[in-house]
Amino acid sequence: MMQKILTHHSLPRPAALLARMAGLSLIAALFVGLPATGSQAASADTVRSLYGDRIEFGIYRNGSPVGTHEVRFKEQDGNLRVQTEFDLSVSALFITLFRLEYQSDAVWRDGKLVELQARTDRNGTIANVQAQAEGELLKVEGPNGPYQAELGVFPTNHWNAGVVGSQQVLNTITGRIADVRLVPVGVEQVDTAHGVIDATRYRYEGAIQNEVWYDSNGRWVQMRFFGEDGSSVELRCRKCKPTETAEASF
Repeated sequence: MMQKILTHHSLPRPAALLARMAGLSLIAALFVGLPATGSQAASADTVRSLYGDRIEFGIYRNGSPVGTHEVRFKEQDGNLRVQTEFDLSVSALFITLFRLEYQSDAVWRDGKLVELQARTDRNGTIANVQAQAEGELLKVEGPNGPYQAELGVFPTNHWNAGVVGSQQVLNTITGRIADVRLVPVGVEQVDTAHGVIDATRYRYEGAIQNEVWYDSNGRWVQMRFFGEDGSSVELRCRKCKPTETAEASF
């Protein structure tokens, strides 16, 4: 969900580590093991079979918990409604050094994003992005002015594995359209609260640089990026299957 909010030089050190969160999405000549297309992955029935009614992740920096990420799904008037909340706080000696809160509310129709409202609060600085389908275009308003993209562009949210076939994504913090690509690295074992899951790791390149893992069904199970000081920030699955939230061992 996260992409660069400001330049890394304008952020305090902990924020710079987290500014790479943005990214999500890509291009893929090889989409090994992921059978869902963008349209399939955005249908209410497919999402329910993959995730149930929600996804829950813990956010960790160098192994220490710093926040939570939740995505909720429901069918509404024949469309898929997706609501996202991201809450991250970095503290030291009981002082909050950096706080990032993000909420978005999106509507998908026939496998395409047709409406979006997103709000980001970064240490009290608010950014809003709105997107609305008009004909074959998605009209976007955000902190960087108006943009437009072809209808079907994916927003920077990880849950929809269909994004792997894309060459551009919508940054839901800045409102910009970003050129991206994804390189498959290989199948690895990922520790989740549901147990160990085999998943393919993809490395993002281009405007976004991070890593994301999808299992053979196209289910998002992990994400990782590295800060400028080498710190590792990970999103670890607490609930990424259609079951109740499992007890995490991490």
